[in-house]
Amino acid sequence: MSRTLIKLTAYTAVFGFVTPAWAADVDLFSGLYAGAAIGVVDGTDTTASGASGGSVKFDNDIMGAVFIGTQLNDNLRGEAELSRRALDLSTVGGATATGDAQATSLMGNMVYDIDVDAQIRPYVGAGAGFAKVNFDNASPFGGSTINDSDTVGAVQAIAGASYPLDAQVDLFADYRYFTTADASFTTAAGGTTSMDISTHSVMAGLRFSFGGGSQSVTNTDLSGASAMNDGSSQDHAAQAQPVSEPIAEVAALPTRTLPETYLVHFVLNKADVTPEGIAIIEQAAANAKAMNVTRLVLTGHTDRAGEESYNLSLSKRRAEAVRMAFVALGFNEGEITIKAKGETNLLVPTSDGKHEPQNRRVEIVLP
Repeated sequence: MSRTLIKLTAYTAVFGFVTPAWAADVDLFSGLYAGAAIGVVDGTDTTASGASGGSVKFDNDIMGAVFIGTQLNDNLRGEAELSRRALDLSTVGGATATGDAQATSLMGNMVYDIDVDAQIRPYVGAGAGFAKVNFDNASPFGGSTINDSDTVGAVQAIAGASYPLDAQVDLFADYRYFTTADASFTTAAGGTTSMDISTHSVMAGLRFSFGGGSQSVTNTDLSGASAMNDGSSQDHAAQAQPVSEPIAEVAALPTRTLPETYLVHFVLNKADVTPEGIAIIEQAAANAKAMNVTRLVLTGHTDRAGEESYNLSLSKRRAEAVRMAFVALGFNEGEITIKAKGETNLLVPTSDGKHEPQNRRVEIVLP
């Protein structure tokens, strides 16, 4: 495959990762997260072409990565990753080698979190992008030295698992297979050679959630709330779904004729309000104002996955996140009561340790 085609394929893949989010009108900032990791990398043997080439072997070394991403739904994440892999040369063409190689890559990743009945959550993913491959004082290549670099397309496969330290921070570890297209280099003597760089790596790191969902609620025209809530991708949001009439018509209805209970659902182990949750909060706020209701009761819940004490704390943080969303819409914080039920009052009864999206919720009651 030509280098031009490799680059075109990588461009297409990267744009392919973000296009579905745009098409689905996903709020990319509501589930924003960032993180960093460090680990060990093993370079697989490769073959450099031409008279300046031969079999190339590497010694194990280190790598690091930083990334920023967003939670697209309960299971799917999209992220941009900047990483650097360093490798010391071991032998070239059977002769002892000196120097080192580095691959600095910018990748677009899609990661799928797998639901299991445990706090440890496995995930798989794939990425595509570009890598700048650099050789520094690398020899012997045809009796000469390479101090040169080339930028080529790259892809990677990812498999790992994460563990929530709290509602905002996850500890994770993963394995990655990374490979580039052939990179071309010129030796100090004027010779040329090309080779790919492929590695196996194991990394561990931390992922931080910014909780942007609850902060993205603004005092906007609430007449758009029904349109935002209509067609929600979360089927469990159908529980006690607010009415969809335009606000102008709602205002003309008699007092206390609108829904008095609403459900806001949450992503596993998170207290961030999702775009679907924001739409429900805005609808509840509009209906509360139409009925001249100023007092609210918010009750946080979790499913039965995880420790009971952790879930109680998580349910409180979820209720607090919804309260702040109502405050941003003009409600008095002192008139909003929050309660935390943890895993003690399930909407859908399950066994202990079981994941259930409908149980991860905050119930909004207009007294």
